[in-house]
Amino acid sequence: MGESAFLGGVFAGLVYLIAGLHLIRLSWQSQKAPELLLGTSLFLWGLSYVCWQIPIATANQPLTQPLFFAGRVFTHAGTIFFAYFIWIVFCDQARWARYLVYTIAICLFAGVAGSISVGDWEGIRPLSNRWWWLDWTAGVVATSWVGVEGFIQYPKARQRMRLGLCDPLVCNRYLLWGIVGVVWTVYSGVLLHQTAEFETYQVWSITMDRANGVVEAIGVTLVWLIFFPPRFYQRWVCGADPQLKAAES
Repeated sequence: MGESAFLGGVFAGLVYLIAGLHLIRLSWQSQKAPELLLGTSLFLWGLSYVCWQIPIATANQPLTQPLFFAGRVFTHAGTIFFAYFIWIVFCDQARWARYLVYTIAICLFAGVAGSISVGDWEGIRPLSNRWWWLDWTAGVVATSWVGVEGFIQYPKARQRMRLGLCDPLVCNRYLLWGIVGVVWTVYSGVLLHQTAEFETYQVWSITMDRANGVVEAIGVTLVWLIFFPPRFYQRWVCGADPQLKAAES
């Protein structure tokens, strides 16, 4: 397997690490939990990519199982932080949301433990390891959850914006979260196809891996726009908003 097969993963991993570190640094300045939770989540997801790429780049087979397993642990830990982030940002008063976070965490732990019991430490046997589906489903629930919450809140924010009760950038963030949920859910589907293909043919698809990298990078770029929108993007979103024009003048 060539190194070029994982160029997409390398790119996505770097974006995750950079975005995660920026959000963690932002949380130190703002002293707010959402930035810290999401930053930790993205950083852990970035570390998982580091673990996956090392044995490929070095062609070191003995490192494959321990590092793939470490990458799996980092991924699941990041997913738990991400689910916690969704809970406190979108529905911190809802009891069902708390239980959903707990359920996601339990399913992830159970999926890993069950996979270990059948010898699939790396989590690359979806066709023969039924436990694989448990943690995969938990991950899909977490990523699709943020999309649902974003699309639910977006029309409400638009209505408040028309009344002058919501900033255009805040309204846009809800829309972006909805799109992020869709993008990351698509990624989960691509990952399923890629992993099943690997179990069948014992070869990682270069095309599928690059597709994964592109989809992941799009998702993280959208998150970047949510927290670090550049000036031109702010002008485009706010457009004719008189408050923004007054602030810039």
